[in-house]
Amino acid sequence: MNNFLQRTLTGILFVGAIAGSIIIHPIAFFLVCLLVAVLGMLELGRLLEKKYGKLNLFASLVLGLSFQVLVFLDTQGYIERSWYVVLMPLVWLPFVYELFKGGENPFQRIALSLMIPVYISLPLSFLFLTGCINGTFQAQILLGFFILVWCNDSGAYLVGVSIGKHKLYERISPKKTWEGFIGGMIFTIIAGYAIYEITELSNLMVWISAAIVVTIFGTIGDLVESMLKRNVGIKDSGSILPGHGGVLDRFDAVLFAAPMVFALFVLFG
Repeated sequence: MNNFLQRTLTGILFVGAIAGSIIIHPIAFFLVCLLVAVLGMLELGRLLEKKYGKLNLFASLVLGLSFQVLVFLDTQGYIERSWYVVLMPLVWLPFVYELFKGGENPFQRIALSLMIPVYISLPLSFLFLTGCINGTFQAQILLGFFILVWCNDSGAYLVGVSIGKHKLYERISPKKTWEGFIGGMIFTIIAGYAIYEITELSNLMVWISAAIVVTIFGTIGDLVESMLKRNVGIKDSGSILPGHGGVLDRFDAVLFAAPMVFALFVLFG
């Protein structure tokens, strides 16, 4: 199977899994997010271990998944927000582990172990918060967000490979260009306008602003992941998605864009 066909099939299955879970039921989407969080945290942990040595991935997974479970139960009305206090003892797990493990540079390992859920699981939790921004699960808002992310990614790629000449940030990502960045933003703004016209959710300026936010922070997320991969000397974060790399390669933009879009809808939606 050639690379283009492999990428296309994987892309279709990937989009189908995300969009399908959103449409089917909140629990289905929650389970997909939980799977993404597990795979993403394991990927990031293994990358960091290549550079910095053994980390406490168990503590990272427990903290990250606990936060996602609490957000899900909270947004669905199953628990009171006072339950979030259980997170504090979990934050101390890497500290206690290093206290008894011994060895050099314990606080470096503590910081990296805490970085994993903060980088992966915490921003993924904002997806559910965005979907439940009006008190009930609204699939259209989440679908709209992912459509913006995918349009930005596709638009930036198509324009970049076609007419891209001026490097956006060559030191970190030599293939990204300003033409691709602007092209991605135009594609995404058009998508934002179309989403508003179809759904009439919120107001037009919020969706246009969301498109701009997704373009800017999605690009930053992509560059941060490129910086991470350069730091550990690899091309892809993993190989679980044939033709697309790892989970981090597909969700790098989502991780940075989701919290910002949530803030936008809270303040102006």
